Amino acid sequence: MDWKSLVKEISTFDRTVIPHSRLEEDGMVFSAEAPEGEPLELILYDKDSGEEKAIVPFPGRPCIGNIRVLKVSGIPAEKVSYNFKCGKEILQDPWAQRIYGTEVYGEKRSGRIRCGFLTDSFEWGEDIPREGIPFRDSVFYEMNVRGFTKGRRSGVRQKGTFEGVIEKIPYLKSLGITAIVLMPCYEFDETEAFRRVRVGAPEGSQDEQRANGPKPAIGPKLGPLPLNPESVNLWGFGPGFLLTPKASYSASGNPYRSFCEMVRALHQAGLEVLMEMDFSGSVTAEMMLSALVWWRSVYHVDGFFLFGDQKCLDAVCRNPALTGCKLISEYFSAPDMYPDGRKTAFRNLAECNRGFQNDARRFLKGDEGSLQPFLGRARYNPKDTAVVNEITMHDGFTLMDLVSYNDQHNGADEGQSVPQYSWNCGAEGPTRRKEVLKLRLRQIRNALAMLFLSQGTPMILAGDEMGNTQKGNSNAWCFDSELSWVDWSSSSMSNAILEYVRTLVRFRRSHSLLHQERELSSCAMGDYFPQYSCHGENAWFAPPTAQDRSVGLMYSMKGEACLYVAYNFHWEEKQLALPDLPGERAWRVVLSTSDRKNKVERTISVPARSVVVLEG
Repeated sequence: MDWKSLVKEISTFDRTVIPHSRLEEDGMVFSAEAPEGEPLELILYDKDSGEEKAIVPFPGRPCIGNIRVLKVSGIPAEKVSYNFKCGKEILQDPWAQRIYGTEVYGEKRSGRIRCGFLTDSFEWGEDIPREGIPFRDSVFYEMNVRGFTKGRRSGVRQKGTFEGVIEKIPYLKSLGITAIVLMPCYEFDETEAFRRVRVGAPEGSQDEQRANGPKPAIGPKLGPLPLNPESVNLWGFGPGFLLTPKASYSASGNPYRSFCEMVRALHQAGLEVLMEMDFSGSVTAEMMLSALVWWRSVYHVDGFFLFGDQKCLDAVCRNPALTGCKLISEYFSAPDMYPDGRKTAFRNLAECNRGFQNDARRFLKGDEGSLQPFLGRARYNPKDTAVVNEITMHDGFTLMDLVSYNDQHNGADEGQSVPQYSWNCGAEGPTRRKEVLKLRLRQIRNALAMLFLSQGTPMILAGDEMGNTQKGNSNAWCFDSELSWVDWSSSSMSNAILEYVRTLVRFRRSHSLLHQERELSSCAMGDYFPQYSCHGENAWFAPPTAQDRSVGLMYSMKGEACLYVAYNFHWEEKQLALPDLPGERAWRVVLSTSDRKNKVERTISVPARSVVVLEG
């Protein structure tokens, strides 16, 4: 069969408006963008053998703008793979539905990659995209698919894969989380290492980040910077093929089926799946929307953490096709997004930036002037857009390193990240000093308490619940090794942290005061307490000054028990007053990050660098 004879030119208006190859009932439509005046050709291969079958020029005249289109009929799509050729360079379709030739992680690609169409089907049963768990009831868990189970002690058979995540579902369920957040797991070239740049932008503004990754197929290219030849792009941020799961994360060799099976298994376990999507570069709003709808409809993904131009993201997130889908960005302006007020019952937009992280870390460290900013973060909970809080994320220190290092121990290739606001508790790095280790454990508990006892959706970094360390490296994007993989080793400290995380998740779930739909009011409700109030040495009176490092936060609502969270990050014990409760009710300690017994009278003695929670 002469494949070339089956190609038809399309010169009419293409309804996608963006270069987007696709299947139609009567054939395959190939759509691509090429610079004006440049020749563009379609290369067709046999999918299984990789044998080149035909090279066909696209029409010299674009269909619209710079978009050129061809149609092939009479060849089964499941037998075809393809590439584009622009001038002398063979390029891949950045919007390909399948990628072949990337099945081995870390293997140089050498121009052998081919694109393809998604011709498989998957039996989802009753699993359909729908409105999920509200942000107020969610607990997120961020992971890198490869790094999560690649470690030698992970206990899974299929390490570093989607299947490995399935094997860990019982563990994820035991944590009490509601959703996993996957770092980029669409197809990217981990061997094309581009230096990742991050600068300390003003708080609330979008970070300037350019991640390493594969070259864009057609369009602007990012130049590589010299790196250690063994470096890889473990994180996956940067240019990639945004419509197809990463082939080397599939143990079965079929990334489509592997990803779908993972999502279905997680959904059956009651867990949602969110993805981090990097739209930096020249990705347009139309392209962003196309990618999100694809993952939502084809792969049943429940939500996305979005990185890219905020104006484009705002336009995308207004689209009704994504109503009911969780969408998280660095900042959403509710008045701009909802000029006439939010009309949907499901609050699907959320902001996630470093504001909470920085303020909580400074308060944990005991920095001067850190109390007031933290109080604002702990209470912050907009009614129209949710907020996601984290103490740590993939970028920066792990939780263990946050309390173990003053300095960032990064190599020349990784560079220095933004300030970490860390404190080593008296010794830099590994130590056998019992008093230092004891303080580090308490500081970890303190950090987790701040995260789970604040309003907003908490997100923890995979491994933090076990004391995972990166040995002081705050920017380990280019390490595919035990340094950046989750360490599943068991110790008395890791077990203590793990049990404390589970305790906090259960406590938060059982106290709705800690996860409300909107910000708690500081106004008294008739003859009852305000929903939120601050207390110091005297009840109802806590004007924070730059020197204050302790405060009592009371949460109350009619029909529920009151909660009082006593924070003391001073280096000395502090007394905090407890408001009188009505009737026969009395305060009792229900959680404490220290091992000391807390005597409760009209005040509570809070040990140095501790958090105590009371219920009444």
